[in-house]
Amino acid sequence: MVELALMLPIMSFLLLGAADMARAFATQLAVQNAARSGAEATALDTTPTGVEAIQHVRDELGRTPSVDPASATITVTFTQANGTSACTGAANTSVAGTSSIATPCYALVRVQYTWSTLIPWPLMQRSFTFDRTTMVRRYQ
Repeated sequence: MVELALMLPIMSFLLLGAADMARAFATQLAVQNAARSGAEATALDTTPTGVEAIQHVRDELGRTPSVDPASATITVTFTQANGTSACTGAANTSVAGTSSIATPCYALVRVQYTWSTLIPWPLMQRSFTFDRTTMVRRYQ
């Protein structure tokens, strides 16, 4: 009984820590997968829009428990290889434009999500921001 009484606080501390680390890892994977999924779906779409890309990202984020897709910050841009110039036929980087072999256009999706721990841990910050960016070449 004495051994159990001494070990119980340590074991529950370790269990809660492991649960928090597993949640953080799952959230980080969800953000990474959502950025990739949004960029790939947008790159393969014949008439992509930023709204469709954001919906693809939110759909992917919604598949992970405890992740709220509405609280993610999602940025979608369409650029040439340099990452700043608008695609051919587009007025700015928020419009897809056209992509060709000579002047390829890329879909760039950035997902930012703020995650919080279950409990405030000593000597550790309470929330973290996961930030992932994926760039995929458009073929149409």
